Amino acid sequence: MNKKLLIVLSVSIVAIVPILTTTASAQNLYINDLRLKAGIDWLNTQGVTQISTSTWPLSANEIERGLQGAQFTNAVQQQVIQSIQTRLSQDRDSLVKASGEIMLQSDRQSLPQTFGDDQLAGQQISGSVGLSEANWEFNLQATFKNDELIDDDSDFSFKGSYIAGMAANQWLIAGKIPAWWGPGHDGSLIRGDASIPVTGFTMQRDTQTAPTYKYLNWVGPWQYQLFAGQLDDYDAVPDAKLFGARLAASPLPWLEVGASRTFMWGGEGRPDSISSFGDAILGTKDNGDNDNGDPANQLGGFDARVQLAPLFNVPASVYGQYVGEDEAGGLPAKNMYLAGIDYASAAMGKPYQLYAEYTDTRTSGEVRGISYDHGTYTDGYYQQGYPLGYALGGDAESVALGGRLWLDGRNFIHAKLQHAKVNQSGELDRRTGEADNQAFPMADKLTAIDVSWEHQLQPLTKLTTRLWAVDADNRSSDIGAGIGLELATY
Repeated sequence: MNKKLLIVLSVSIVAIVPILTTTASAQNLYINDLRLKAGIDWLNTQGVTQISTSTWPLSANEIERGLQGAQFTNAVQQQVIQSIQTRLSQDRDSLVKASGEIMLQSDRQSLPQTFGDDQLAGQQISGSVGLSEANWEFNLQATFKNDELIDDDSDFSFKGSYIAGMAANQWLIAGKIPAWWGPGHDGSLIRGDASIPVTGFTMQRDTQTAPTYKYLNWVGPWQYQLFAGQLDDYDAVPDAKLFGARLAASPLPWLEVGASRTFMWGGEGRPDSISSFGDAILGTKDNGDNDNGDPANQLGGFDARVQLAPLFNVPASVYGQYVGEDEAGGLPAKNMYLAGIDYASAAMGKPYQLYAEYTDTRTSGEVRGISYDHGTYTDGYYQQGYPLGYALGGDAESVALGGRLWLDGRNFIHAKLQHAKVNQSGELDRRTGEADNQAFPMADKLTAIDVSWEHQLQPLTKLTTRLWAVDADNRSSDIGAGIGLELATY
């Protein structure tokens, strides 16, 4: 799959370079960037902006559209706006962008992942080259890794590579990029970024403006995302496909609602007719041309976020998500849940954000070995043993307390304390005799503290450090550290 992706990207790059103009725009698409997301979330919670961060990738044009309507009332709010504007304009005057990164970290087998946590090897060196024009963009990224957390049978990876084109406010993206569907800070129940990204195609809007048609204008700013890709190393059903769709809208300035659905379909020995695909899309029938009548592996659910600043002048928001493994009466059933609250303020002129998040990936509150599992796609809702949804996998409970602090325009700190019960069913795959969930392969209880610091040494040089400690009942306790250096040319 990696070789195929490299060939596609190389041919596509050769094809589009001659038609690019000599003046490039800023980066068009932003991929799961924690500092960027935290800054936008802070402004939203303060009531300054209304920019959705529930669907990633996120376009630069949408962020800029939201910032243009920002209503700041103090210097701290203006400071956060300026930091985001600086992030967007870093590469505005360049044609070809290049960057390199080296990352070293100790073993982190028990550390729960979080949004944008893509350092998945003990040692890795990455290099990328990209080009952005108003309606086109590509990024070719190659990574050499050693002592990797996720075993994909290769020392090289092209994750983060993509080519994208935009027309009529619609982006079409092909590549190996992560996604994120939902309002959570630490996880999404249906499409998170804990696994190596699934290679495929993504389609979504550029700017999320409200419909102009008078009878639909009430929908407010809205976004959709469609995805189609093929899973790597899915041994239970080789060449299985993953499809997904998400729709999110803000009908009121203080409310965002979303609906998401994914399904695994096809693959070796599975039906691949148009009618069976239609049945999978409808979700109301089994794949009827298969003798044993097994359905596609489907997930679906809803989420919402309520901003309290427009309602009560309180800089906080509450949010929730629920996703079902089954359907009953047209609604998700056998549900998993996520709920949280966050607060944004400033102390001594320094903006900070606090959040508390509870997640339950059991089956409607019961440990049944059903969540992220399936009778036909027996490797479950995982790729290479790592969840395509919430990072802890199925049959987990988690409480996380987190915070972000901007010391100044060059220093950003993220900290999290998390207590979790993981893989409580301890169920083993009947085909392999091993756990589908290789992130947490046995039932366990753990408490983790995770602190990271991002320091902008120079405009084109960034230093990242990380410290963590994990105390687990059944796995070795873990105290670790990591350091990374990123160099860029614009």
